[in-house]
Amino acid sequence: MKGKIVDHVDITPKVVQLLFSREGSNIMRTIQRETGTYIYFDKHSLLVSIFGSLDNVDRAQQRFIGSLLALHENKQLEVHLRGGLLPHDLMKRVVQTFGPDLSALKEKVPGAEFSLNTKRHCIYINGTKDMKQSVEDIISEIAQRSFPIQTTGDDADCPVCLCELEDPYKLEACCHVFCRTCLLEQCESAIKSREGFPMCCLHQGCAEPILLADLKSLLSIEKLEELFRASLGAFVAANGSTYRFCPSPDCPSVYRIADPDMVGAPFACGACYVETCTSCHLEYHPYLSCETYQKVKDDPDCSLEEWSKGKDNVKKCPVCRFTIEKVDGCNHIECKCGKHVCWVCLLFFDTSDNCYDHLRSVHRSIT
Repeated sequence: MKGKIVDHVDITPKVVQLLFSREGSNIMRTIQRETGTYIYFDKHSLLVSIFGSLDNVDRAQQRFIGSLLALHENKQLEVHLRGGLLPHDLMKRVVQTFGPDLSALKEKVPGAEFSLNTKRHCIYINGTKDMKQSVEDIISEIAQRSFPIQTTGDDADCPVCLCELEDPYKLEACCHVFCRTCLLEQCESAIKSREGFPMCCLHQGCAEPILLADLKSLLSIEKLEELFRASLGAFVAANGSTYRFCPSPDCPSVYRIADPDMVGAPFACGACYVETCTSCHLEYHPYLSCETYQKVKDDPDCSLEEWSKGKDNVKKCPVCRFTIEKVDGCNHIECKCGKHVCWVCLLFFDTSDNCYDHLRSVHRSIT
């Protein structure tokens, strides 16, 4: 049984990644329960398939698209304090200016609720888009002006949590020291959100890559494999117009998408042995264009129509529309529906005698 793949112009890989969150999982569970369908989320290919009756699947798809886009809209109320041209110490500046709980920021933007995610260097805003814009303007001003940084002189604070180092770990490439739990949180956050790749040192002004030796020291083999899969997934999501995962469920293989002006070559997966068309991303279909194969796949009768074209010995029963192929014999045909059909003019009768009488009187022959 094959489900219907959710295909919508606004459901981009970035939006689908919200299904890794608790809110995204709740959306799938709720829709499944209320529509009597099953929703399968392939975490490798970022494809979502819905199983069930046609009416229930259509209803579930509409609700799924609307709910996920609404969640994406809500998730946009975040202000990032890291990345791009932002100062590497911006979060520390914000904490020094507004306090760890951002209480002073609440006074500047009344009605909004804020929370600071120190692991992701991000401010979450519970409010309107205008409030978000006000916060972005305030943060932009802080980022642009000269700012005195308060230090202890011995660099004893963790650059991530801004607290005294606990169970310190020194990175191999740059020798910067972090709380071990903060580095583990950085890895866990990257696994869950598929963001933050490539993983780099978060110390002010550094951005050296975190080496494989560090990851092996910090993570179990299972977590390391999860991180690798998340990294590959993030790469494919960021390059969705160039690469795709093999459509087989949970298959880790990746293939390059064919150029729009070229015929898609088959991708033969070395992991699951499935052949995929690199243009339409369906099963490979030699001798058929992607458009024709899609029609055949969506409408089983379409392939019969294609086969019947131009064949004088293939007609449809005038009563039940069943396709009949006449190989040889006389012009009397008995259809599966029980009617007796004249092959010459397609008149139909209740008995074979009536059909033969018609052939003799009208067409002068039964052959």
